[in-house]
Amino acid sequence: MHSRHQQYCLLIIICLVLAAPLRAEENPLNDPDLQEMLKQAQEMQKKAAEIQKQNPTSADPKKKLAEMLSQAKEEEARQAQEEKREKEKLQTALKKQLEAPGPVVLPDWTPGTPQFKANGAPTRKIVDDEVRIIQTGTSSLTPEKIAESWQAAAATANNLNQSLNKINVNGKITRILFLSTRTDPRQEVELEASREPDSKITQVEISSPLPEPDVESE
Repeated sequence: MHSRHQQYCLLIIICLVLAAPLRAEENPLNDPDLQEMLKQAQEMQKKAAEIQKQNPTSADPKKKLAEMLSQAKEEEARQAQEEKREKEKLQTALKKQLEAPGPVVLPDWTPGTPQFKANGAPTRKIVDDEVRIIQTGTSSLTPEKIAESWQAAAATANNLNQSLNKINVNGKITRILFLSTRTDPRQEVELEASREPDSKITQVEISSPLPEPDVESE
């Protein structure tokens, strides 16, 4: 803007010089008014140069927007890559925990399940980004009776928190009971007992999550 202004001023001055009546014995540049205008033009040029130096021409808005979008995409890609690395580290730690030697048993305070027939020994399994010890089996008691039995045992222990979910869908009855210790180290046990309509057998799954693995050391 300032550069154009200064060019216009210089153009006007040149026009005035050319348009001034010339006399053989006079030089148009000696005219006081013209000298004053030249002086002002020089001052304007100097000021414009200073302003230009202090405030460089801003980047084109479209170019600036493109740069911002590019930076946003780079940051998104960086975060995605970081999340991928963290997930890979977690999966490695979980696999190591899954295959670790040692007994595979539920917490010793886990309530007994009446008339329970196990489908084998407890096993370890990765479920929802954690390793859980899982015991499956069946019982002739209804899901309601099994849940009530567990609740009574938890109340007797007097050091367990409990939460019961009741689910009835299309005649299928399911009871899910969560138990957890009130003291550290905190342990959890989950009971899921369900029976299909017209069935006399209740499917039972008892599970307990292992402590979170140390991902940082992986």
